[in-house]
Amino acid sequence: MNMLSRLAAMGCILAATALASPLAAAHAALKASVPAADAVLDAAPKEIALTFNEKIETAFSSAAVKDAAGNAVATGKPRVDAANPAVMHIEVPALAAGAYKVEWVAVGRDGHRRTGAFKFSVK
Repeated sequence: MNMLSRLAAMGCILAATALASPLAAAHAALKASVPAADAVLDAAPKEIALTFNEKIETAFSSAAVKDAAGNAVATGKPRVDAANPAVMHIEVPALAAGAYKVEWVAVGRDGHRRTGAFKFSVK
């Protein structure tokens, strides 16, 4: 009976793991950005583009661009690409030479909130 109980417990654990695996993989994750992380640009970008691994829920997603002192230079709701709702665009004003940080919040179809950040600089 003890062996049967162990096998049943192992079966339950395996079933729970198999069911949870697709859910864990469903979180929105940043795949690419323009500019790329740690890029050194000759000219300031007019917008930042963030590409995620899945469609982003616009109502719950946002992004901000901050200067080296931590002051926001661009904040607010991003524009999601109509042709590809996994791409978020953030318009930025004219940026002076210096270091900048992009901070993002993305909510995917599973409703889980993910955050991240990367830096780039303008010569």
